Amino acid sequence: MEMATTNLVIDPRGDILLYFPGRHQQQQDAALADPTQRQPETEGDQMSLELSSPQTVCGSLTHHTIDGFAHFASTSSSSSSNLSSPSGAVSLQVSSSVLCLASPVFSAMLSSPMAEGQGFRAAGSPRPFPITLPEDDGHVFAILANVLHFRPDNVPWLPATSTLLALALLVDKYVCVPALRCHGEIWLNRAAEAPRDNAPEFPAFFESRYDLLLFAYVLDLPASFFQLSWDVVLNHRQQLKQETEYGLDLPIPKDHELLRHDLHSEIAKRKARLRREVHNALMEPVSRVTSLLVNYGGADGKPPCPNAAFAIGNYMAFLDFNNLSPWRAQYETDSFSSIIKRALEAAELSKDNAALRFEACSRTRCSCDAMAYGDAVDMARILARSLAGALNWKLGACLDCLKNGREYRGTEACRLEHW
Repeated sequence: MEMATTNLVIDPRGDILLYFPGRHQQQQDAALADPTQRQPETEGDQMSLELSSPQTVCGSLTHHTIDGFAHFASTSSSSSSNLSSPSGAVSLQVSSSVLCLASPVFSAMLSSPMAEGQGFRAAGSPRPFPITLPEDDGHVFAILANVLHFRPDNVPWLPATSTLLALALLVDKYVCVPALRCHGEIWLNRAAEAPRDNAPEFPAFFESRYDLLLFAYVLDLPASFFQLSWDVVLNHRQQLKQETEYGLDLPIPKDHELLRHDLHSEIAKRKARLRREVHNALMEPVSRVTSLLVNYGGADGKPPCPNAAFAIGNYMAFLDFNNLSPWRAQYETDSFSSIIKRALEAAELSKDNAALRFEACSRTRCSCDAMAYGDAVDMARILARSLAGALNWKLGACLDCLKNGREYRGTEACRLEHW
């Protein structure tokens, strides 16, 4: 059983014909090698276009255009529905000069004593010269080829995140990251501006952010990497205690073939920093009350103010009621974006609540008796002010610090200013 080959003309004058067998062809080759794996042919399979090698792609074919790409279809086929099948074979007519300029891997392949190079340089070799790349996805390579050949009208407006990750694997393999960097930055900016609906709580959307983070890492895009890592730090659900003891459990495997640095530890460090900031913000109202007592009466040995104890007790109950207490299980498993959002909503609803307001008592000898009139502490308002800018703290990871093994201090060598 053989399927039609999608033939894309990236450069009509191209001297290379890249052939990608596709998953279906690879499965068929495996079945031919092992007769027990063969599947019975159907009538539809018998009617499909038979193209078994790169050389046959140049046979009796006619040119037409589908979805912005230049295609070829067999003159004997009346349907082109199978031309865009992602599991079928793909061939791309491209320019060797463009590939060699963009990729040292292709340059070495075509100029070295390798079989491809010798065949390409041999007198009388066919043009376009066929080269088979069985490990690559032809549809993904077509996007890269259109970028390299400066065909912007044929480049997707915003590829799927799985396609972006496949492109990252491709440019890493062929050492042509700079060639895709500009488009990569544009794609990530468009992804950031896309409607989020229920994000970041919407799981399908947020799971894609890990692929985008890895894409920004591979393409060496510091601004996008910083913002995406901040999204992960802010929204990733994780047992906080485990982050400092065992590192961060991200969907990206630590041994991922594209990772050359300890991304998990870097994200865990940023989350630990954010955890301290959030904890300090939640405890700021208590710190404000205790500082007043110490400054006004604590040094003279005056007894503690019952109003202060009452206000602090009410505030701790307020945190506990809203699942904002650090010792609560929900606090430890929630994302920081959920914690901050919940704290801001609770503080807004509790403004001017007398139970969360500390004022001087009427006792003659008390640690609060030196407080001026009106020196009241509205603990809910203090909490709201402390967390007002929390979502703009931007505790993302610096790509330059990560790749160069520097401590996170925003040195002059970094392309992105950070703190």
